[in-house]
Amino acid sequence: MYIKYDEFELLELFCNEPVSIGKLEAGELIYSLNDNKGFEIVMSMDVYRKICEITITYQQLTVFTCKIENVEGINKVNDEMVINNKEKSILKVKFKKQIGVELL
Repeated sequence: MYIKYDEFELLELFCNEPVSIGKLEAGELIYSLNDNKGFEIVMSMDVYRKICEITITYQQLTVFTCKIENVEGINKVNDEMVINNKEKSILKVKFKKQIGVELL
């Protein structure tokens, strides 16, 4: 199995294409976004191992970091990204006004 996500939705949220770690077929990707308030979000995901890691920094200081395993899907809902496992939604990342996170 693998993480189900829409590349175009993540492109809309992160405003740029991912960087592939190693070979593109390996499914290891890094998405990142810097806003104009000093926040940065970096999301790395291993599509086939179903692992997603998110780090949010403010002026280069870590504000939030997490590693989520057994990720089933990543969805865009309005201007937010929701990470789901088999049973429930785990995490919501907010992109507008300022980058933020909500544990679900």
